[in-house]
Amino acid sequence: MVYIERNAEGNIERIEFDPSENREEISFYDPELRQFLETMPNREETIKKILDKLDLDMVRVIEDLIEILIDKNLMLFTDLPEPVQNKLMFKKALRSLNRPTRMIYEETDEIQI
Repeated sequence: MVYIERNAEGNIERIEFDPSENREEISFYDPELRQFLETMPNREETIKKILDKLDLDMVRVIEDLIEILIDKNLMLFTDLPEPVQNKLMFKKALRSLNRPTRMIYEETDEIQI
């Protein structure tokens, strides 16, 4: 989801990916959001940040899809190249260390170093 903050005139001022009291949800396809992105001064930098965030979200979707395919016996874990297997197992182990009692990923999870 995408959330926006508006200025006093009601125009989009900022884009965020987490809900907040002063943010409203907006569709990725909203013409107002598109116009904001097209006309903003630091357009390339902002679009790159948005794409990076969406790419990270898609990685998790792909991991979940792989688990579903394996659970339904439509694919074997060993069908994946060994480096991919290692990465998936390492990420799964890290998640279990970080949140041993919670099984569901939340969009608000962040990496803190």
